[in-house]
Amino acid sequence: MSNVNVSSRRHPAGLWVLFTTEMWERFAFYAMRAILVLYLVSVSTSEWTPGFGWSESDAYKLYGWYTGLVYLSPILGGWIADRFIGQRFCVILGAVLMALGEFFLAATEFVRIGCGVKVTFATDPTALVVFYIGLGLMILGNGFFKPCISVMVGQLYEQGDRRRDVAFTIFYMGINIGAFFSPLVAGTVAENYGFHLGFIIAGLGMICGLISFTLFGQVHLKGIGAAPVRHDPNEEMTAEAKAAHEKLVYEQTRPLDRKDYDRIFVIIALSIFVIAFWTAFEQAGSSLNVFAKKNTDRSIADSVIKVSPNFIKNNLLDNERVVKYKSLIVRLEALEDQAKRLGQNGELHVQPESFNDRAVRLFSFRKNNEEDEGSVEKIFPLLAERAEGLKLRLADNKDDDIVIALTELKKVEEGLGRDFVPRDNAFTFPATWYQSVNAFGIVIFAPIFATIWIFLARFGIEPSTPTKFALGALLVSASFFVMIPGAIEAKATGGKAAAYWLVFCYLLATWGELCLSPVGLSMVTKLAPARYASLFMGVWFLASSVAYVFAGQLASIFGAGDGISFFLGEKSGLADFFLLMAIIPMIIGIIALILAPKLKQMMHGID
Repeated sequence: MSNVNVSSRRHPAGLWVLFTTEMWERFAFYAMRAILVLYLVSVSTSEWTPGFGWSESDAYKLYGWYTGLVYLSPILGGWIADRFIGQRFCVILGAVLMALGEFFLAATEFVRIGCGVKVTFATDPTALVVFYIGLGLMILGNGFFKPCISVMVGQLYEQGDRRRDVAFTIFYMGINIGAFFSPLVAGTVAENYGFHLGFIIAGLGMICGLISFTLFGQVHLKGIGAAPVRHDPNEEMTAEAKAAHEKLVYEQTRPLDRKDYDRIFVIIALSIFVIAFWTAFEQAGSSLNVFAKKNTDRSIADSVIKVSPNFIKNNLLDNERVVKYKSLIVRLEALEDQAKRLGQNGELHVQPESFNDRAVRLFSFRKNNEEDEGSVEKIFPLLAERAEGLKLRLADNKDDDIVIALTELKKVEEGLGRDFVPRDNAFTFPATWYQSVNAFGIVIFAPIFATIWIFLARFGIEPSTPTKFALGALLVSASFFVMIPGAIEAKATGGKAAAYWLVFCYLLATWGELCLSPVGLSMVTKLAPARYASLFMGVWFLASSVAYVFAGQLASIFGAGDGISFFLGEKSGLADFFLLMAIIPMIIGIIALILAPKLKQMMHGID
């Protein structure tokens, strides 16, 4: 199975090949993750600042289903790798598909009709189809890539090699080095210069990973990730090769015994527990991402601005007051033009009387007060009045598409009001930078956690894998309890919650992740029967898939806008939603802690 010397203290060179490949793949994935929801809820202000103009609720749903399918597809990819083409070829195929997916997402912006219009099948079908093709390629490519590269890490080590857990922790650091830099690079470019450019950067990162794997894998991954063995009976073999072949064939064909079934049960049980963890944790890409954008004070202190180079001030920091004001103006102009075109083409059965007069008065008022911040807030009542009037006059319109489009104006325009949050200090850092906190924490704390596990193991008191899972769930629960006062502060200050709430939240979630995720990958490679290794890696990712769908649905139903109110009240903003996200993993963590001794027993000495 592996040509690695078990007695060697050094890790095989193949680990660093897989480390680098995964680092670039995660750079691409987390770049896309950081900007996807923001791209969907943003409103285009020009050809260079794209956005779909969707509601938060719709964006969260799509994000949930997308990430859910991303982690469902590894079941198919793992099965194909196990049975037919092997892990190495699947990694190459997955990388190619994901790079194409990123470029299709970028191409969405080059085929869309124009700015300021909500992208739907009714308004811009070409752009939406290209966008969905990009997501589909990302999903399919991840299915081939994700389970196979993790299995290859496990194949570098013989059964019982204590370096395996450390190897997966090192491998996990590679994941998070890529995840750390992608929001800072691709996220900054996306928010300041256009989301399509962020997708292009992500695609280029995936190509870098593909090149690294192809060039160095030929040398350092020999015998790793190969297609299933099909020995020619007429081929002569040495006695040593024959013994190795017979052992491999035996592991791939032997009947499963009771220990195997017990270990499979542990994999399934812990996979169910992990659903609660990822349901809470993955709010980072949806509700917490939008909270960072709308509800945190991202202003840069004057002392920092004074010492910052002009390149930083002009290219990385966002003068949010100006940008949001321009967004409102361009959106208004686009809505006016859209309504005028409908009337001129006869598609609007009932002409909106005095509509043009209102437009003239509105824009005249705007142009005379462009430098007055207060004028922006004064515009909103006029918008609401105009949209409500259109809604009433079009009540009997038989053209459902037009009616639906125009009755959404009020909601869209009110959404613009939430987007516009004047700052005491105009310069702000991009919201995507928060996405790097978790990855930075992994890079810093992963070696510390690895050292702790090794130290405890020397004294025979290292927590079992099920216990580590329980600790992970409880820590992510604590991270959302931290967000409750942050949400209350955001509501009380009009969207100026301190940055440290999200930082503390991500830090606690990071510690929970280190207790669970790298340990889980290692657990599957150790417990799963050899011929089902990739399949059960797919089952592990299936749990993540279910969790991500749940995460998107919960965010859409309970976390969009001002969220739900069931305990702390409406004046607390999203506090009740964060309370819900804290309770779910807390309950599962307690259950996992109770069952940990029994699950450890069913692992039959493998931990």
